[in-house]
Amino acid sequence: MKRRFVLIHRISFFGFIALLVIISITLMGSKNISCDTMQINHLPGKTVVVMELFTSQGCSSCPPADALLAEYAGMHNENIIALSFHVDYWNRLGWKDPFSSKYYSERQEWYSRYLPNGSVYTPQLLVNGRREAVGNNRNAVKTLVQEANSESNAETISIENVSVENESIRFHYTTTNTGKEEVINIALVQKKAITYIKSGENEGVTITNHNIVRTFETQNIAKEGTGKINLPASFKAAEYALVVYVQNKNNLSITTALMKDL
Repeated sequence: MKRRFVLIHRISFFGFIALLVIISITLMGSKNISCDTMQINHLPGKTVVVMELFTSQGCSSCPPADALLAEYAGMHNENIIALSFHVDYWNRLGWKDPFSSKYYSERQEWYSRYLPNGSVYTPQLLVNGRREAVGNNRNAVKTLVQEANSESNAETISIENVSVENESIRFHYTTTNTGKEEVINIALVQKKAITYIKSGENEGVTITNHNIVRTFETQNIAKEGTGKINLPASFKAAEYALVVYVQNKNNLSITTALMKDL
């Protein structure tokens, strides 16, 4: 009986060891798959998808587009940067959008001169400066994002030493593989704001906007340099993020970007 017990004990022991080996191999395989997936998301030269939504709180078609943009912003995916530019041409129709600016309307008009259909409307979404769709068309927006995300690019930008000085934000940046035909766009975005609309097409509606561009600057590019952008009124660092992206001034294509919480 004793010998039989020892034999069973040895079989059980070796079986247990074999089981541990199988589990270890399985876990190692799973770990490798996870690491590979992360590397795919962070490969050098991976194109960052910049979504520029031209919207207005005075436009009845815009809230669904604002909500769709919020979904992309909520992914917290460093490869997808969702921006909300509030135009001012709806202000004369009953509600003045507190985030609107004539400069954002001019930026949209600038884009229209390069787009195939040359249209200016809200909600209009631009992806990486070259593709456009109606901002509340979920399938069309998804297609544009997927197409842009499948591309690759050798350009990069990085920032460091971000500081608040004299009602402005300053930072140091470096770029690789960029050219003289490109510029750097700097956007200071308010991550979230809730507004109750008292008049106009959206009267009585409470709208939540995300990644609202509050101030915007464009400057010439360099391999290494300093960026600066002014602060909006009632600035609170915890509510804002800094977005820096490189854009070709000849064909408007956006080649690399990053977003950093303040």
